[in-house]
Amino acid sequence: MAIGAIKKNIRFKPIIIISLIISSLLLLVAYNTHRLQKDHRDLTRLLKKTRNMAIMTKKTFLVEFNRNQVVVKNKQTGAVINTLRTPTLHKVNYSTTLEKNMIVFTGRGTGPYNIRIHGGDLTLKSWFGYKKYIAINCTGLVTEGRYPKE
Repeated sequence: MAIGAIKKNIRFKPIIIISLIISSLLLLVAYNTHRLQKDHRDLTRLLKKTRNMAIMTKKTFLVEFNRNQVVVKNKQTGAVINTLRTPTLHKVNYSTTLEKNMIVFTGRGTGPYNIRIHGGDLTLKSWFGYKKYIAINCTGLVTEGRYPKE
């Protein structure tokens, strides 16, 4: 009889609701982190691929940043080579003599077009404020991290 009285006094509805709320919040944080990592990986790959194309073909490629859209173009023809949607792109700390918020990859790196002689960096930011950085130096080398201030 004591066990039956305990079962009647336990209210499962609030426990289930609280469990669902906590589970939803944990899933949201996990998705947020996954999205930031995926955007970082995809953007790093795109920049490395563009650098390699410039070195191998000895052509010049423009990487333009417009809000969350990244577009790779052939400088001579203007043809779009690749595009990437990057929702977590927060800040482009890279300027060239052609335009702000652009990286120009040549067969010899990015140096000939840089305003900051040694390169710059990109910041990706998640909904909860987590940040990841991509540094691009004057040779076009793409690495994780911030580019040091001059």
